[in-house]
Amino acid sequence: MDEFDIENSNLEINNSNKPLPLKSTIEQLVNGKSEPILTKKELFAWYIYAFACEVYSVVSISSFIPLILEHFAFEKGVSSINHQTPCNEELSEGVRCVINIFGFWVDTASFSLYTFSLSVILQAITAISIGATADHGEMRKTLLLYFAFVGSISAMLFLLIPSRSFIIAGILAIIGNVSFGAAFVCFNGFLPVMVRNHRDVRRISNEIKDHLSNVETQHQHAADTQVDVYDNALEERGLLNSQDQILINLVENLIKAKDHISTRISARGFASGYLGGIILLIFCLCISFLLHNTIYSLQIGVFLSGIWWFSFSLLVAKWLQPRPGPPLFLSEGSKIRWIDYISFSWKRLWKTILQAKELEMTFRFLMSWILISDGYTTITSVALLFGRTTLRIPESGLIFLSLIAPISALTSTLLLPRLIKLSIKNTILLLLFMLLLIPIYGCLGLILPVGGLRTSGELYIMAVWFGIILGPLQSYCRTMFGELVPSGRETEFFALYAITDKGSSWLGPTLIAIIVDITHEIRYGFLLLIVLIFLPIPILWSLDDRKGREDAANFATDHDHIIQV
Repeated sequence: MDEFDIENSNLEINNSNKPLPLKSTIEQLVNGKSEPILTKKELFAWYIYAFACEVYSVVSISSFIPLILEHFAFEKGVSSINHQTPCNEELSEGVRCVINIFGFWVDTASFSLYTFSLSVILQAITAISIGATADHGEMRKTLLLYFAFVGSISAMLFLLIPSRSFIIAGILAIIGNVSFGAAFVCFNGFLPVMVRNHRDVRRISNEIKDHLSNVETQHQHAADTQVDVYDNALEERGLLNSQDQILINLVENLIKAKDHISTRISARGFASGYLGGIILLIFCLCISFLLHNTIYSLQIGVFLSGIWWFSFSLLVAKWLQPRPGPPLFLSEGSKIRWIDYISFSWKRLWKTILQAKELEMTFRFLMSWILISDGYTTITSVALLFGRTTLRIPESGLIFLSLIAPISALTSTLLLPRLIKLSIKNTILLLLFMLLLIPIYGCLGLILPVGGLRTSGELYIMAVWFGIILGPLQSYCRTMFGELVPSGRETEFFALYAITDKGSSWLGPTLIAIIVDITHEIRYGFLLLIVLIFLPIPILWSLDDRKGREDAANFATDHDHIIQV
């Protein structure tokens, strides 16, 4: 079944006795804008971009670049005892390898973590600078493609980096990660737009409009399809306080259809990305064996991820519809500078933060998302370094480890929505409890003589478990947030989503890096992971997602989208 063939059971008239949502909720749910209906080709283009860009995330950011940075730093590093003996010579037991960066001695195992932390801070700044702007005109698609091409080119340049050039590698890693995150903000902004223009959502919306028009035929609003046409009629007729069971059922079914379609599209988007990553990882594994597990084989992998990202983005440029928003500037003929776009985005973000009380549930979710994303991002960043520095797993084994997680993530992302029939919020809570088991098991290595991630086999099993959780967790979180976003401000709010995701995910890797520098034992970082993963659970538990939808609908109708700078 695809997104254009919703199961009938999900669209049947229900017998709900729930009160009818607020007026503004209906206004947002019933899309009255004259936008074209979503086509299969357009949806396929959206999947293609996930297939293109997630390869860079799976192959480069999560797998190869941390190893390349660590290796280049190691080649340039010296003994932590005398700061003179090169690390490529035999070092005594317990002596660590360090490098000097701007006067600070840093463990070579921490260098990639610090680089990643800096990149996500810059990524957050970039996301803020483009977020609100991308919702106007055709900027969403334009910015997506711009950052996709910049990021893919930076990945291709990894092939030309000479050995020991860890600073150049770090700069290219930062450029690539910032570009990846900025493009992904625009990519996510398309999700709620496509859902509300899905043919089944539009069909139920039209049924609601027809019903409202038939309730009182004396109102001459039936011929107009715009939302504001029946705005006053709803208020005057008092339908919101009536016992109109048909209207109640239609609205409930519309919400149900939106949830179902959004979950399916989001899950298949992530699955497309994981599929691309798996294909290229398998190819890179073959290259690694042919080149006898050299670091150059990893550089080739990053280069290929850039080629992949660039090539498939060309198809996205051709097939993905821009879905333009309202114009940003009212004055015609004036010269628009990039600083104007950036200034507008920052002003809009500040205004939205000041209005946070109107979107209490949306911002509560973002608070939990800060910790969720930081938790699983830190696990991803630490896993390969743990395998390399503590378990001494060779490059081929690390590539295999990188392959296990996306394969299990791909499988679980597609199957979990069919197997688990819980609500979106409860499914996220279940996944968080499952994720907690990973750092808890890792901590056992501090107190028990056996177990607790002491062998490569245990780490491989944990990679399977992590993948089973990660795919659905990312998909369900994106789906839930998409339902809490005001209509017409999708990219702006997904910029906030990226800020709380990437903009905060520097914290975990940085703290882990500090722990490693102090203790020279990466295993103590599992204690931090337990805290990071547990804290969002009570926040999500108290979140009322139904109220969040209504608040987002009120916000969408109460605030004008067209602002002149």
